[in-house]
Amino acid sequence: MSAGITIPTFTCAMSLTGYKLVQRMGHCWIMEKSSSPLYPLLNEINTAAENGLPFLAVAMTVALPDICASLDSEDGRTNGERYKAWCQNNLPWDRLSFVTPDDLWSMRCGVLHNGRFGDMKHSVARVIFTLPDSGFTFTNSRMNDAYVYSVVDFCRVFTDAVYRWFEANQDDETVVANLPRLMQYREGGLSPYIVGATVLA
Repeated sequence: MSAGITIPTFTCAMSLTGYKLVQRMGHCWIMEKSSSPLYPLLNEINTAAENGLPFLAVAMTVALPDICASLDSEDGRTNGERYKAWCQNNLPWDRLSFVTPDDLWSMRCGVLHNGRFGDMKHSVARVIFTLPDSGFTFTNSRMNDAYVYSVVDFCRVFTDAVYRWFEANQDDETVVANLPRLMQYREGGLSPYIVGATVLA
């Protein structure tokens, strides 16, 4: 009987928004950081949702279609119709099947302007988000007239959709023209105002 050495093998998977696999030298793949100013925002939304900052996470999540619609518009602006069209064309409706673009617009307006979920009169009357430490996880659920979703999963549905949208549209002429005006981290400052420190501008 021969003694052998067992070499352990490991499988590891990781998903990082803002990084992409790039092939280098033959068959070697490396993770390369993408340069989009959208990606830090998407990461911060998910981090907030996962770490006890659901108000911030939900507020920025429902603003994401506005951000994308404005990047995609000639005048760099958005409105209700553009918001709803972006939602209709880019969100995975199998994971949001109990709400409509009108519901999401109402939620966005209510959250950002009034600190409430809006007048949900299209397909549901109320929105309930479960928190990570609640012991309850719901994904795209309906209870009577209430829409129930884990805040982490809800935010992830939107951030994943924005990531896919940007990957498909990052070279679009209009998006490229509007991107420099997007609020973003600016390493080294924003000359001539502040130089030598990273700022959000």
